Amino acid sequence: MTGASPYGPDGSGRTGDPVPAEAAAHSVRAASACVVALDTRCGARGVVDTAVRNAARAGRAVLTRFPESSDVLAAAAEAHQVAGWVAFDAERQDLSRRMTLAALRSAGRAGDRSMEYFALGQWAMQDVHLWRPTEARRVCEAALSGGPTGSVRTLFTLRLARAAAQEGERARARRLIGETRSRHLEGPRRGDPDWTWWLTEAEISWHRGMTGADAGEWGRAAECFAETVELLLEQERTATPGRVGGSGRFRFHAVVSLLWSLAAARSWAEAEAVLVREVLPLRATVASVRCERLLAEAVRLLDGARRRPSLRDTARWFSKGERADGVDGSSTGCGRAGGDVPELTTRWRPRPSPRPPRR
Repeated sequence: MTGASPYGPDGSGRTGDPVPAEAAAHSVRAASACVVALDTRCGARGVVDTAVRNAARAGRAVLTRFPESSDVLAAAAEAHQVAGWVAFDAERQDLSRRMTLAALRSAGRAGDRSMEYFALGQWAMQDVHLWRPTEARRVCEAALSGGPTGSVRTLFTLRLARAAAQEGERARARRLIGETRSRHLEGPRRGDPDWTWWLTEAEISWHRGMTGADAGEWGRAAECFAETVELLLEQERTATPGRVGGSGRFRFHAVVSLLWSLAAARSWAEAEAVLVREVLPLRATVASVRCERLLAEAVRLLDGARRRPSLRDTARWFSKGERADGVDGSSTGCGRAGGDVPELTTRWRPRPSPRPPRR
């Protein structure tokens, strides 16, 4: 990172020379962009501590030097948002909650309504991941009562559909996810925040699958996850060379979701094909603790295929290999992230989450 930093050498927020608020906000955002780049390359497990340190330093800079700057407050909100996402993907949910709440408060102080919606969307995302549908519904309904339009409204009807499915309101869940998809297909609208770029047809298709899974409709879930995989493959085929970004990682998440739904549906032949042809060749791309846990649950379900010994043996071999190797970022050459990194401009893409196994 180049230029003056608002942090100071000890992270206290004090520097020897005065730094304008605009430059400080830029520096905070640049640091957050570096965290995003690390997360995209290495995954959340090795990056979460770096993300949280960056958010804490941004918060101290606000407190000690720029308490009245809405621009620095908004940048600090973004830093906490990023840290909350990374902690979420690393399955450090209490930490994620604290970071997201800090983002919401900073955004409110900054008067940044767009960032407030972003933080609320992340809060609801975590709620459905942890199967807290009542809270997710209340968050979404409160956000929708504020009258958001375009892609922001689409985000909250998406989260609300998941909550409805988890509360057993299947018809409402289908209606909401249908409304979400229809609005998305109308195209972007003036005033859509930059952060809504990730809300793609593939993302919505994945959530359609999750509403099916939430409702126990495993066949419908599998159809939607298969569609998601195809949409992502097409996205990769048509992407500018070198600019695929994190779509490959999302594709693996979608493939694992497909395997999970097929295993839950006891569609053993299809599950074996997905495991051998799709999961095994891509296993080195696992960079998400959430995805690791979903994959472990899928493998556990596959152990029920008693009449298909080849499938059970492959699943067991795979499970042993995962436990022996660990998926800690070493396959991407990252290891534990930290220190200075090149300044990049990759934007953060929040990932929605699969349901944890019921206990």
